[in-house]
Amino acid sequence: MESVKIVTDSTADIPDDLVEELGIGVVHDYINFGIQSLRDKVDISRSEFYARLLIESEVPTTAAPGVGEFERVYRSVGAPEVSIISLHPPTNLSVLYNTAHLAAQSFPKGRVTAIDTGQISMGLGWLVIAAAKAAQAGASVARIVDLVRSMQPRARVLAVLDTLKFLRRSGRVSWAQALVGALLRIKPMLEVYEGQILPLDRVRTGRRAMDRLVELTAAMSPLESLAVLHSAWYTGAEELRRRLVHLCPNSPVLTVDVTPVIGVHVGPNALGVAAIVALDPLDPPAPFAG
Repeated sequence: MESVKIVTDSTADIPDDLVEELGIGVVHDYINFGIQSLRDKVDISRSEFYARLLIESEVPTTAAPGVGEFERVYRSVGAPEVSIISLHPPTNLSVLYNTAHLAAQSFPKGRVTAIDTGQISMGLGWLVIAAAKAAQAGASVARIVDLVRSMQPRARVLAVLDTLKFLRRSGRVSWAQALVGALLRIKPMLEVYEGQILPLDRVRTGRRAMDRLVELTAAMSPLESLAVLHSAWYTGAEELRRRLVHLCPNSPVLTVDVTPVIGVHVGPNALGVAAIVALDPLDPPAPFAG
């Protein structure tokens, strides 16, 4: 029977206990505060990152691990003796997939398969978890790749930002846009779907933002899997989880701190959901934003 292992990177936001339970290999991204370079979830925790984000005068940056780090993780889980499937964010948002693809060339042909999942955070994480469970059950590389591909259109991430300040600091929006947003107290809502970040809505209060997330998540149900995402807003995340848990009765609803790769742009107090829509061949999912 073919032995298969699953590898991803720390942007997948998979809780550590599931990483260990499912034998998932993780390549850790870097957060740079000035000249200090720290590995996500190794040298700095998510809570420490968000605490520093609020007080640092210089905008932190993130960096992808190099080819050699991918190669080391592949070997640590058994390559080249076992086959590897390496799952990562979309190429238009990150270099991680391209780096994984380059690292795969160091191994015999076909031993490492890199996949651009088109998703981020637990949108990616749910695909990794499904792949790892299939690998543990003895599925072949081909079967696992088919599983991931079939799930990709059903993976959805919705999020609302508390402020445009950090997008402005990171250069993703202009001063004028950020100023107008601040004056009007606009909280932008976004959707990630098959590699694209789509504008979804704009709301003006935290209460309306949470209500809208609940409405949109309910509209996607029934759900196979669901996670609540947040950037250091623990009380908001717990309230959102309580309001959504009934939508996913057959699977635990996870709550995760979102990756610093996203956090440097959205800042603290952002809130979101990552879901896998239940399979319905008569009604394939589509993004809310056209």
